[in-house]
Amino acid sequence: MKDKALYTKISKYVMRILRFVLIFGLCYVILKPIIQYFLYACMSQEDFRDYTVSMIPKNWSTFYWRKAAELLDLFGETGLRSILFSVTIAIVQMLSSLVIGYGLARFKFRGKKFLNFMLFVVMLVPMTVLQLPQYFQFRFFGIGSLKMNLINTLIPYYILSLTGLGLKQALYIFLMKSLFEQMPTDMENAAYIDGAGIFKTFGLVVVPNAKALMITVFLFAFCWTWTETSFATAFYPDLSLLSSTLLELDGMMGMSAGNVTYAGIIIIMIPMLILMIFCQKYLVKSITLSGMAN
Repeated sequence: MKDKALYTKISKYVMRILRFVLIFGLCYVILKPIIQYFLYACMSQEDFRDYTVSMIPKNWSTFYWRKAAELLDLFGETGLRSILFSVTIAIVQMLSSLVIGYGLARFKFRGKKFLNFMLFVVMLVPMTVLQLPQYFQFRFFGIGSLKMNLINTLIPYYILSLTGLGLKQALYIFLMKSLFEQMPTDMENAAYIDGAGIFKTFGLVVVPNAKALMITVFLFAFCWTWTETSFATAFYPDLSLLSSTLLELDGMMGMSAGNVTYAGIIIIMIPMLILMIFCQKYLVKSITLSGMAN
């Protein structure tokens, strides 16, 4: 019995050590580039020209931070456009995914299995494959002989998001669908018996129960839209956003472009980090409810 107890105790300590090593290794892999970028951005111009400085600055400075904010137009039209665009697109994708996911989970109609199959197909197909046909669709957008050019406007992205075809939106619809399939229908049936219609039941019963996942979808949609560049270069190349402007920093500062870019990367990451801090509890809760952990 003593040998068994000793073996159990040793096994627990070994598992704790292995978990610590695994978590420490993952944190190191994830955080190392961020820490490096932050330290590079904090260098002074003298440190940049000093070959004895490898990563940790000798003279800390905010020069590259100020230069990155200036070139990105962080507090100007570009920054405001990027925030409004990312927030509104995230809201549209969250609401449209909520409605589509609920419809696929709750209603029976002809072609439902085919739509569920196509949902997985869209999740598997890279978005770059769809960009060319989507570009021509919006370049010559219209009905019949009535055509208009929607390129260099933000309208195409709103149309795609509203119809459930936005960036990564198939994943959001799948999460919503999984949540509603696992959610009991007792409260909805009780609301129908009390005389509530489909829209009232949806607003008063369904939406409050999906609050955690809605916040998570908003978080995902905001982060992907905030850092997205492929749609920006295809649909609105002449409209500056922070993500697309960041790609152009390398040609704006000559030899020290790398440090300015590092500062720009950290600046763009700050809103996402703030959202993660405040929405973390909803993210964990939604993972449990929607079955993502399975």
